[in-house]
Amino acid sequence: MYKHGFEAIYNEKSKILILGSFPSVKSREKSFYYSHPSNRFWKLMEKLLGACDLNSIEDKVSLLLDNHIAL
Repeated sequence: MYKHGFEAIYNEKSKILILGSFPSVKSREKSFYYSHPSNRFWKLMEKLLGACDLNSIEDKVSLLLDNHIAL
């Protein structure tokens, strides 16, 4: 069994769970979800949740948790 090496993102306020498939090689290299340059996940989250320029992992985690989303 392969372990992808990064933890789920959630807290006690999480109400929405987004499940994906096995992480890509690029995501595993960067140890974070949806990290392949052609993946549109974070651009979609920016548009849906009214965020801009999610440049860091911390920005992405904050966006999810602030919006009660678990990943």
